Amino acid sequence: MVGTTESGPPGTSAWWAAHAERLERRRPRVDGLTIERIVDEALALVDGEGLDALTVRGLAARFDTSSATLYRHVASRDELLVLLVEQVLGEIRLPDPSLAGRTKVLELSTEFRRVLLAHPNVVDALRAAPLNGPNAVRCADAGLANLLDAGYPPDLAIPAYLAMIDYVLGSVFFRSAGGDPQPFPPAPEGAPTLEANWSEVAESESEKVFAFGLEMFLTGLDRLTGR
Repeated sequence: MVGTTESGPPGTSAWWAAHAERLERRRPRVDGLTIERIVDEALALVDGEGLDALTVRGLAARFDTSSATLYRHVASRDELLVLLVEQVLGEIRLPDPSLAGRTKVLELSTEFRRVLLAHPNVVDALRAAPLNGPNAVRCADAGLANLLDAGYPPDLAIPAYLAMIDYVLGSVFFRSAGGDPQPFPPAPEGAPTLEANWSEVAESESEKVFAFGLEMFLTGLDRLTGR
């Protein structure tokens, strides 16, 4: 359950506004710790050991300090999760604005997937709180703008944007959970269709399958708009 601070639950717009104010007022501390250092170390911990390994006590130990010291910088694990997600989303590179709208849709979706695959242990933290941080808002605005720029009307672009997020997250979940196992297992017995096509199924590369799905998704949107 998401903890609540004086400015509201972590991740809300009010919390982010208060967080920005705290950063502007901050002064160097004797312990040398900063929010940036703490979040960097938290990401390294989660990347290496998983999301469950992230605790204030465990993170403090990596700095050879106490939990109380870390609590001077972050109020709770919930705040850490919000900041962790925001940092990962900050790695997303937005497409060149001069590109065609459809190309930007493809590039941003692929980039979103790339970043999440680089930090698969963070994916579950996306559910920790509303995504209202500056990086999250930047990406969301670009994602919707790209679809509108591609010529899709708002009543189609908005659900399409949300559906594409689901598609990316689903792809990341299955890719990070199973990987591309090598060597591939034998075709299952008693499944004649799979047996007949197993070499093609087994040799399908996840990146190509993802790109194919994106193209088919946009082709479907084109047909809905009469293109």
